[in-house]
Amino acid sequence: MLGSLAFALPYRSALREQERRAPQHAIEVAAGDWGDYEDSRWRVVEVRRVDGLKPGAAGYLSAPASLLAVTYEVIPGATALSDRLDRCESRLSHADGRRWRAGSTSLSRLLGPRDELGNGCGSRLGRDFERVRARADRPFRFRHLYLVPAAQPERELRAELLLPPASGVQPSGHYLRFSL
Repeated sequence: MLGSLAFALPYRSALREQERRAPQHAIEVAAGDWGDYEDSRWRVVEVRRVDGLKPGAAGYLSAPASLLAVTYEVIPGATALSDRLDRCESRLSHADGRRWRAGSTSLSRLLGPRDELGNGCGSRLGRDFERVRARADRPFRFRHLYLVPAAQPERELRAELLLPPASGVQPSGHYLRFSL
């Protein structure tokens, strides 16, 4: 009896920690629609693709790459804080299980001059380096950048957005998955 408990209890604890770190339940959102998540409303506004990056461009060392710029919009709810929203993480996923995490803002130079959207989900630096914060019930746009293989059609990809749980907060186990 004690032997089975010695195995089962750490296993159950490991499963809880895995769900906390990597939510397993997707909230599916159709292209152009809004999704409700963590007291805020979210959507994908625009997907822009830059093809023709040569091998080695922006640190992508394998085959020729494309830059996919996904512009999101969030309308924070009354209790959503910009500092919490800024902890968001995003990735692109494919049905075969492949995933690409959002890249650094240095990739924005590949979009051309004067790209002013930041990658923070709840704040960004303004023109005079002041912090512009998302405010409750007002739309706030941000952009995440992904390097994907050039041969990867974007219609097969899904944008995923999640907020890691704050310490002491019970994780929901959910994340948003947007059709592009």
